[in-house]
Amino acid sequence: MTKKNKRENKRLTKEVLFKDFFHITYKSLETFESWFDANGITAKFYGSEPSDNFEKIEAREALTNRVQQSSAWSALSALYDYAVDGYTGNQDPTDIVIDGAEVLSLITTENYKPTLQWEMIVARGDGRFALDEGEDVYLDKLALLAEVDIRTVRNAVSAGELRAYKKKDLFQPGIHIENASARAWLQGRRDFKPTICSSQTTPAIEDVGSPTDFATFLVARREQLGLSTDEGKLVPFAPGLDSKGLATVEAGIFTLPLNAVNPLADFYQVDRKAFLDCVMRVFFSEYYTMIRESRNV
Repeated sequence: MTKKNKRENKRLTKEVLFKDFFHITYKSLETFESWFDANGITAKFYGSEPSDNFEKIEAREALTNRVQQSSAWSALSALYDYAVDGYTGNQDPTDIVIDGAEVLSLITTENYKPTLQWEMIVARGDGRFALDEGEDVYLDKLALLAEVDIRTVRNAVSAGELRAYKKKDLFQPGIHIENASARAWLQGRRDFKPTICSSQTTPAIEDVGSPTDFATFLVARREQLGLSTDEGKLVPFAPGLDSKGLATVEAGIFTLPLNAVNPLADFYQVDRKAFLDCVMRVFFSEYYTMIRESRNV
C-alpha cells in the first residue's frame, strides 16, 4: 500500500492545482496522441509543442496563458470556486460539479492522474451541492466542507451535535448527516464558507426550492427593503428571535416554531400565505406533501 503524500492532505491553492493540471494534461494528451494516431492535439491545446520548450520561462508563460483561457481550465476553476469558496457566479451548481469532474476524468490515464486533491474538491463540490439543495450529506463530504478531520465529524455525531443515520442501499451507502443538522453545525465552523449566489439568480418566493434559495431570497429581500438587523429592531412579536436568530434563518436554517412565520413574513414584507407555503415546502417537505395530497383526495 502506498503512503499518502502529506501535501495531498492539505488544501492546495488554485495556482498549485493549475500547475498540476498543466503538466498532467500534457502527459495525458501525449498518451492519447500515441494510442489514437492523433498528432497535433497537444500542440493545438497549448498553442505550440510543449515538449520542445517546456522548461523555457518565456515559452512556459505563453503556454500558461493559453491554457488558463481554455474551457477545460475554466471548468476546473469554477469547480474550485464553488467547492472551496461557495461562489457560483451565474452558473448552475449542477453543471459546475459535473463539468469539472468530466474534465478530470478526461485527463486521467493509467500512468498519469491529477493530484488526489482534485478528487477531494469534486467530493467537496458534490457535498456542497447536496447541502444547498436540502439533501442529506455524506459524513466524509461534510468533513471536507468544514475542513476538519473526519474524526471531528464522527465525534460531533457521538456527542449529539449532528443527527446522522446509515444507509445500506447500493446507490448511496454510508453514513449521512441530516441537512438541517449539517447546516447548523457548519455555521459554527470557522473555515466553512456559505454558498454565495449571484443576485441575478435570486428566485421569487414561489420558486424557492432549497435552503440556499431561501437564504438568497431573504438576504436579497432585506437589502432591497433597506431593513435594519440591529439588536431590538427585528421582529418584536416573535419571542426569542434576535439578530443572531435572524442570521441563522438567513443562512437557510429554520429551527423556529411555526408561529414565527407570520412575524418573519411581515418583517420581509412578504405575503404571509406565500411565506408559510415556502417554509413548509423547503423545511417540512414531508408534511407539506401530506397536506397537498390530503387536499386532492
